[in-house]
Amino acid sequence: MLNTNVDGSRRVTQALTQIKGIGKRMADAIVKRTGIDASKRMGVLSAGELELLQDGIQNPAKYGIPRWMFNHQFDSVDGTDSHLVGNQIDANLRFHIEKGKKIKHIRVCRLARGLKVRGQRTKSNGRGGKTMGVSRKK
Repeated sequence: MLNTNVDGSRRVTQALTQIKGIGKRMADAIVKRTGIDASKRMGVLSAGELELLQDGIQNPAKYGIPRWMFNHQFDSVDGTDSHLVGNQIDANLRFHIEKGKKIKHIRVCRLARGLKVRGQRTKSNGRGGKTMGVSRKK
């Protein structure tokens, strides 16, 4: 389901949480709004029920799930609210990082260099790389 192997022995709500971008609350809302029995195991669902679940995941607004539950609110490109799942999350993150690099956004530039972003001091803490240690005099 959505390029993710979902465990068929788990109940529907728990099995949906294995998909990236769907947590417990979102899975519960999808199952309730699509009308699928939450006590069923994922492996015993019919093809029609699986299609209904997949449609509920891809178009949650169509099933009456509130927009504040979506994980991507107000897209900067077209201004819509959407719920991203699976590979869409990674692709969207890459797109926003490239966009930030292009406009030389300070947060993105610091993240790209591996530096702190939120105003922390960097003189002593947060150092990366190998530690030198102390060598003993021979």
